[in-house]
Amino acid sequence: MPNKTKVTKFRGKDVLPLDIRYVPDFLRKKIEEDLLETPENRQKCLSQLKERLLDHKVTKDVDFEDDFLLTILRHHEYKIEKAISNVLTYFSLRKNHGYFFTSIKCNFLKIPSSQTITLLPYRHPDGAAVALFQLGKWHPSEILFEDAKKLCFLVAQQELRNPVTQMTGFYAIDDFSGMGLRHLPFCTIQNMLLLMHVSFDVLPINALGIHIVNGNFVLATALALVKPFLSESIRKILHFHSSPEELLDYFPASVLPEKYGGTLKEFYIPDWYRKANEEHDNFPPGGQKNLF
Repeated sequence: MPNKTKVTKFRGKDVLPLDIRYVPDFLRKKIEEDLLETPENRQKCLSQLKERLLDHKVTKDVDFEDDFLLTILRHHEYKIEKAISNVLTYFSLRKNHGYFFTSIKCNFLKIPSSQTITLLPYRHPDGAAVALFQLGKWHPSEILFEDAKKLCFLVAQQELRNPVTQMTGFYAIDDFSGMGLRHLPFCTIQNMLLLMHVSFDVLPINALGIHIVNGNFVLATALALVKPFLSESIRKILHFHSSPEELLDYFPASVLPEKYGGTLKEFYIPDWYRKANEEHDNFPPGGQKNLF
């Protein structure tokens, strides 16, 4: 059933809620036109991918969830070879960094560091989810670095179970205010490259824009480390803003918190994170079903 949450307008377009459990007509039409996604083509490509995965030692005995594989196929525009590469990269991450696929055991919702990443309650007008990274809120004494990485991963992975997000993607707002000397020891080339690898190689995310606000010396340090490794496609979606209010050129006020020039007073939704963390526990090798 359609979500009954009220929508607002931005440049003549609806602004949809994050927690939407139906695919709007405009998105269904777009995916059919852009990806030639029909029930017949979807099933044909899924069968081909499953058959090819039987040829690989790592995946031949895995009981894959159809929805999980279709998310990857959709991300790669139903190109089988790219989908296979993505699946194998996913299994490589499971082997080398298995902690990403388990839940956070501490009661992280009661501490400020839990708001390091927040999915905002309303979507961009194109239907994409908007993730706010308040990086300065993370404190190593509150949440271990491994759990902080896990939190970012599980938020993205669990939201990717929503077909609307699969069809659209994510925007990220990275706020560097509050970042300081306590964060610098974690700004290593190894950590930066792992972040990029997970974000752009493992997770089947359509990254539509990365908006950076309140930059400081920590941002400058991180950029100096990763700049040589940034692909042209990543560079194209980076937006550096001299003031948070510039975000209003890209997002409607109804999507943004007040401190960025928006109208949202409350935007952290702990129940979403509690459920996402519970459902992410012991994430199965073959993936999970869609939310609807």
